[in-house]
Parts: sequence; C-alpha cells; structure tokens
Amino acid sequence: MLAQGDRTAFDQWMQLGPSTPQEAQEFAWRGKPYGVPDPFDLFVAVGTSTLDSEVIGKITTPLPVTDPEGEQFWPGQSKRLYEALPGTKQLLSFTAAGGADRHCEPMARSLVEQRMFDWLDEAFG
Repeated sequence: MLAQGDRTAFDQWMQLGPSTPQEAQEFAWRGKPYGVPDPFDLFVAVGTSTLDSEVIGKITTPLPVTDPEGEQFWPGQSKRLYEALPGTKQLLSFTAAGGADRHCEPMARSLVEQRMFDWLDEAFG
C-alpha cells in the first residue's frame, strides 16, 4: 500500500496497528522527529532517510561510532559504518561485562556519556 501510494488504505491499516495506548504513544514518539503526524507521510519521510556509500563518503567531520555487544536491531551495522567512513573516526565498543550492551546501551548511559565526552575532549579539546 505504501509502495503503491495508496494513502487511504495504508492509513486505515495503520489505525488497526497499535493495540494499547502505550504502543500508540511509542509510535507517536518515534515519529515526532520527522514532524509528520500522518502515518503515510511519516513512512514516506522515513523512507527518504538513507545512509548509502555516497552519503557516507561525504562525511568529513570526526565521528565516534558506538558498537554495543548484543545489538538486537542492527547487528554489525556499527562496524560497517565505521569501516566505510573516510575521515577521522573511532569505534567505541560497549560490552555486557561492562554493563553497557544492547541497543543504545540502556543500562549504562552514564558510561556511554562519559566515553562520548572523553572522545569529544580528545577530538576537539
């Protein structure tokens, strides 16, 4: 429906999606950065966001890339991005042993923040 441009059918199916108020809230929260309240327009906007090799090749700013052990949504993506970046970069690995595994290192945000600040200090201090 999305690929065919059938906004009406897509939006009707999306209204059937969230089965709890929490799921509806989560969907709204994840879509908020795009500033698009309509589900069809939101998915179209998300679909235009790509990070292909051409875009990655244009990244010239120094960049840290976090790489948590046990990444459950995009395993291996951090290392692939890191390897493709042309400029100054650092791969910041996080482990279960250090309490900072899984997507976004949820159980060790202070450790992640400290390592990011350390990286900023090294790169720009």
